[in-house]
Amino acid sequence: MPCQICNDFKGSREKLEPGKGIDLGTRNHVKIGLHWDEITASAESCFICEVLTRGIRGTLQQHGIKESDITSFSIYFYYEDAVGYTSETNKEFHFQLANGSEFDIELFAVDEPDAPIPLDWETFPVSDRTSPRTDSDAAMAKIQGWIEECLGPTDEFCTAPTEAELPTRVIDVGIGDSLIRLVEPCGRVARYICLSHCWGKQQIITTTKSTMRDRMAGIKMEHLSKTFQDAVILTRRLGVQYIWIDSLCIVQDDLRDWEAESTKMCDIYSKAYLTISATHSRDGRGGLFRETPDFEVSGVAPGAGGGEYRFFFRERIDHHLEQSPDNGLLGEIGHATMVHYPIFTRAWVYQERMLSTRVLHFGQYEVFFECRSAAACECDGIGYVGSSAATGTLLPKVIHSDALDSQMEGVEWVEYAQYYIARLWRTMVSSFTSLAITKHGDRLPAMGGLAKHMAMRTKSVYLAGLWEDTLMDDLLWCCDGGGISKPPRPAPRAAPTWSWASIDCDISYTDGILFWEAALQDEEREPHQHFARIEDCTVIPSGVDEFGTLLQGRLQISGLIATGVLERATEIREGKGSAVYHVLFPGGIKTPVSADYALEEPGNDQVLPGAEVKCLKMSWMQCGAIKVFMSLVLRPVAGAPGMYERIGCIQIKARVSASLIDPVEPVYRSAIKQTVVII
Repeated sequence: MPCQICNDFKGSREKLEPGKGIDLGTRNHVKIGLHWDEITASAESCFICEVLTRGIRGTLQQHGIKESDITSFSIYFYYEDAVGYTSETNKEFHFQLANGSEFDIELFAVDEPDAPIPLDWETFPVSDRTSPRTDSDAAMAKIQGWIEECLGPTDEFCTAPTEAELPTRVIDVGIGDSLIRLVEPCGRVARYICLSHCWGKQQIITTTKSTMRDRMAGIKMEHLSKTFQDAVILTRRLGVQYIWIDSLCIVQDDLRDWEAESTKMCDIYSKAYLTISATHSRDGRGGLFRETPDFEVSGVAPGAGGGEYRFFFRERIDHHLEQSPDNGLLGEIGHATMVHYPIFTRAWVYQERMLSTRVLHFGQYEVFFECRSAAACECDGIGYVGSSAATGTLLPKVIHSDALDSQMEGVEWVEYAQYYIARLWRTMVSSFTSLAITKHGDRLPAMGGLAKHMAMRTKSVYLAGLWEDTLMDDLLWCCDGGGISKPPRPAPRAAPTWSWASIDCDISYTDGILFWEAALQDEEREPHQHFARIEDCTVIPSGVDEFGTLLQGRLQISGLIATGVLERATEIREGKGSAVYHVLFPGGIKTPVSADYALEEPGNDQVLPGAEVKCLKMSWMQCGAIKVFMSLVLRPVAGAPGMYERIGCIQIKARVSASLIDPVEPVYRSAIKQTVVII
């Protein structure tokens, strides 16, 4: 009888008998909610449990975790299914600790002659070992290899020059004399590196009007944060003279300087030789480098089916690298990102990552590398979801480059792939709005570099986070969820209400790209229809940068408009109340509304139940087997006839099989065609 804890490293063969309705995952061996003493007791009689206990103990000790800290743990062993398809082949242990935290361990084999696995130990995951420290000679050799490969002829999108005109100010790291200082290169051309980092709540060293002269005279290493110190050390090791660090190279108490330099973000990051990312650090104290050990277990298995074995345990490497709205589908991914890759939760960092030709990440478990053409990591698993080599992913940075920089002989690429590029922008906006930003007024500037880069490719006019050429589609954003849990609309507003930048919620688009789907640029757009018509749209920037902050914007649009009354109910979810809004139309017709913000929050943007609202019929689009019908919910601006503000949207979904029935037709049966201005 197989061991109840480890199942003798075999899949659940008893479930493979004919007629039992096998489906994917039936051979997985999963044990949830075990106590630590269960596996240690089993280890006294089960050889495999003894091996597992030895490897787990070694890994826990490497990370300073005591066995007494374990409250419970679970085993997840995944195997090939009945027909030999490997959906997952991971072998993992998930530990719940007394302080409320979690710790995950994976075991793996390596593809080397001196690392055998007994034949009757089924389906071992194969991975590469990581360097023992991310600043070790082994790690540096990997880094140099990745950069050299990126600079070679095979990476088609990595064509940025290795030298470029230096930014307005850079830090000279003192390769020759060890003197670190701020310099103004005045048009000099050279290699430079950028640093991407989380500022955090701890005060870090900055440049101000009063400290500018001191910074140019010299900066002591001990005055730099740990992250800045490590970045200087790494820049020297790579043989590069200059590094650009935002807090030191932009004068922080000079608004004019900040506005001027923020408009150059696209060039600063895209022309850098390399961007270093302090990916695992929440603030300047975290630094770049950390230990990333594994624990080797080897020996000879007993019995006729035994033999030599050698494999490894380590903290499980999580490749969920994208922050996502907590919408029930992607919330787990977002949580993993927040825990292990905090830099990916910051809004300003998003464009730094996308615009850089090459990004070197110093992560929780290893060093990994992204460029415009590919990605690589020490364990060689970065192209897959989680830690499995089963589900391939399309990494956002590669998709971004592929969409904007591809070429096709005899075809104007941006016209050929126009819808695909537009989908990419809307997808990036959805990702960006799920990220944390300290100042709401930075919402547009923090995407300004990406917008500028997009405009250079598409030649379209940028309109407060949307685009003139695709404006009807770009207007169809939706803020999911109830009303009470949402923040109020920020004041002063950073954008007109028809723009996603006017609110602080995560927004989504119906036609966004999932990063693990095989999005094809030449795929024809699914059926759709727009009912409204844009008559005019104008925005006025607050400064010289059309991609930055705004003074105002107005959208003139015409279409069928139905009048209704806003209603509200309270829905209890997990013990918490959430506002659910509807619009009641004549004849008793009622439709749900997704509010853009906390409508009942006191202030100028307050909209109470019973208020008259207007609903503008916008569009429908097909997404697979579903049709999505969209309308905008507007409220009149007091004292300004014909002027409205967006407060939410109506999104109704229907199966394509029921396409002969228009679910919103009763709403607009007695609607009037009008032209309104949304501000």
